[in-house]
Amino acid sequence: SGHQAMAGVSVREIFIILTMMACDAQKTNYSIGAWIPGTTENMLSTLRPLFEDFLNEKVGNMQSPPVRFNLVPVDFTEETSSYAMIGAGKLDFLYTVAGKISCTVVEHGWAVISTRRVRIDGKDSGADGSVVYSLLSNPSIQNLTDLVDKKLGVGFILEVASYQSGYQLLAENKIYILKDVAQIVLYGNDYERQYQDVLSGKIDAGFLSSTWLAQHHPDFHDHVRVHREHRPSYERELFPFVTSTPLIPQYGLAVSELVNWRLKHEVARALQGLQPAHPAAVKAGVATFTGPATYAGVLTTQKAMKIIVSTEVGHSRCSNQWSVEEIW
Repeated sequence: SGHQAMAGVSVREIFIILTMMACDAQKTNYSIGAWIPGTTENMLSTLRPLFEDFLNEKVGNMQSPPVRFNLVPVDFTEETSSYAMIGAGKLDFLYTVAGKISCTVVEHGWAVISTRRVRIDGKDSGADGSVVYSLLSNPSIQNLTDLVDKKLGVGFILEVASYQSGYQLLAENKIYILKDVAQIVLYGNDYERQYQDVLSGKIDAGFLSSTWLAQHHPDFHDHVRVHREHRPSYERELFPFVTSTPLIPQYGLAVSELVNWRLKHEVARALQGLQPAHPAAVKAGVATFTGPATYAGVLTTQKAMKIIVSTEVGHSRCSNQWSVEEIW
């Protein structure tokens, strides 16, 4: 009976179901928070054709009444923290790097519905890695062990691809850079400035996303030395770009548990039907989207690197991406 079916449902689940039913009756605007390297303006111009124009045409206009998807910048400043915006109920979807996706799933109970694939120079992949690199003409850095006491450039703490994986690689070689905060230069969104600072000698080495490096500096081998360079396999595919570290999934799209299941499904289906030649895909630098990849490996790295920690009440939370000191 219906009473028996409800017996196995928790009070929290019942509350969520009722809240979704109430929200669905009136909600017609959905906010998609997004982050990519660079400026807010660059993110909006790059991703609006995909997450506004494309989704509004393929999904929003098909609803009754029609709904609208609006792109919102997140994590470009402390004031636009996705964590705070989710807590304030200002976001319905989140498109970002694997580390933030993992944190959002752990802390907020959101679900991943799609993972992107990127295409660069005719090659595409659903994975990413971290490139640990230094200036090719710098004779003082020939291998990883030479990075002890050197000035290192990194992005945000929560970025698994460009930061945590590289940090873990050094930790496995007994180089613990976070124990000396003065050794680190945080570049945040500005991957390009980090790369240029390595080339100019302002810093000794850096960590960057394999995908970003291949997209923006395909000739990087002429200028920098990649440490532990290799091309591993990922889900039975040979990774087409250089990496120093193990691989993790590309950017994911996560969704709040308050968004109704039908809309989640239609958004995921539209993105997974995206063709590489579509103008929105070309502008966004993606090939298409697949079903959700597993971010279990990301979570394992985050726990090992103390990015995700357990609280006294048995929950988990992510360290503040704006503070290196919090981890140590």
